[in-house]
This record gives sequence, C-alpha cells and structure tokens, in this order.
Amino acid sequence: MNDKTKEPWLQLCEQAAVEQDPERLLKLVNEISRMLDEKNQRIQQGSPPDSSG
Repeated sequence: MNDKTKEPWLQLCEQAAVEQDPERLLKLVNEISRMLDEKNQRIQQGSPPDSSG
C-alpha cells in the first residue's frame, strides 16, 4: 500500500511513531482516536466508507 492509498489515520500513526514533540504527539494521538471512533461508528451503522478514512 502506498501513501496515496493508506487511510488517513494510518498516515497519522506513522507520524506519531517518530514524533519528538510531546504536544504534537498528543495532538496526533487525539486526531487518530477521533478518526477511528468515526470509522467505528460508520461500521456499526453499516454506512459505506468515505474518503476520510
């Protein structure tokens, strides 16, 4: 899977894995969590996936 086909939350995970700034890391983790919560809600509702991950 290349960068163009990776889900946005996965790209953020890769950034978080190498982030050195604690504040930036916290922002990345919060955004990842939000994106995954939204994805989980869509899956539970049976909605088709969209391009936001």
